Amino acid sequence: MSELQYWLWLTLKRGLKNRKITAVLEYFGTPEAVYIADKEALSQVSDLTRGEISALCDKSLDKVGKVMEICKKKGIKILTFDSPYYPELLAKIYDPPYVLYAKYKERINLNEHITISVVGTRKCSPYGAEMSEKIARDLAKEGVTVVSGMAEGIDGAANKGALSGGGVTVAVLGSGVDICYPPMHKKLMESIIDKGMVLSEYPPGTPPYPGNFKIRNRIITGLSYGTVIVEAPIRSGAVNSANWTVEQNRELFVVPGDATRGTAKGSNKLLVDGAKPVLSAEDILVEFKERFADCLEQNRPADVFVPEEMAIETEERKEEPKATAKEKPKRQQVSLDNLNEKEQTVIKLLSEEAVHIDQLIEQGLSAGELSATLTMLELKGYINALPGKYYCLK
Repeated sequence: MSELQYWLWLTLKRGLKNRKITAVLEYFGTPEAVYIADKEALSQVSDLTRGEISALCDKSLDKVGKVMEICKKKGIKILTFDSPYYPELLAKIYDPPYVLYAKYKERINLNEHITISVVGTRKCSPYGAEMSEKIARDLAKEGVTVVSGMAEGIDGAANKGALSGGGVTVAVLGSGVDICYPPMHKKLMESIIDKGMVLSEYPPGTPPYPGNFKIRNRIITGLSYGTVIVEAPIRSGAVNSANWTVEQNRELFVVPGDATRGTAKGSNKLLVDGAKPVLSAEDILVEFKERFADCLEQNRPADVFVPEEMAIETEERKEEPKATAKEKPKRQQVSLDNLNEKEQTVIKLLSEEAVHIDQLIEQGLSAGELSATLTMLELKGYINALPGKYYCLK
């Protein structure tokens, strides 16, 4: 067996969280040693439950073979923790991913790049989108590699800005790297793969479950010397990213926002709590120019790449749809052959008129299952997800 197979066997164990993988690696030293270990040896690791010991006693490589085959077919590279290309900054965080899946045109060694993440809310203002794109573009022009999450709003604007500045950008996904989420960023994702890299700790085929995104935020900040929060509500993934940044002992920068906007209340509070305010890329670069002059010079782009126009959604550009009880919704005929039972139940409740998620919950569906089902229906091309948690048939 190869070292890669041992790593995949260990990280693909269902229900075995990263901290438990850390525990067994600290005890046994290598994934190969974990694979060889029997039940008695595994029982010596105090952190493991009976269920986890049982899972590690299963030495089947069926799942490993399937993942490797899919990766080969789809051009997905696999980066393990002991690879010389594994990002050193990421390896230093409390809870690093032991395997990363990547898509890129040309291999990028992030250990030879100065990385800054730029993140924020999906429902950003035009000002937020403009600042995100401009800061990322100006950072890229100076040789900084911009890391973000390719989400709607601030993240997508940051990835796009870095591309327009001619630089390298990395998108860290909350799904497998073979799934584009949101679907509207298909062309953006293609451009990132062409000029940078798409990364995920999730194996190919993993849907963008809502719970994945806060977990992946630790990777975005963990890859970076510093993180820029452009616009963030009080309770948001971006504030979560700020917390990861502080915990990982990295630099935290915040763009001041409109104090009257809910979308900036979280980021403005970070400023009150001591984050460094920034108005331009130069306010960030001053922290790194002297220390990393050679590296920045080496990665400064010679040419500016102008990506194909991609939509960056903002609050003002969206009109919240309203579904009224007086109007009889039109029903669109769709084939249900490729849908499971839950998906069929939800699709039958939708029409071409927008329906709010609360109306669907009132039909007796649990919020968690409903959210995951709606995401899958969107990815399969059956429905459109609209602002304000409204949904309709395509």
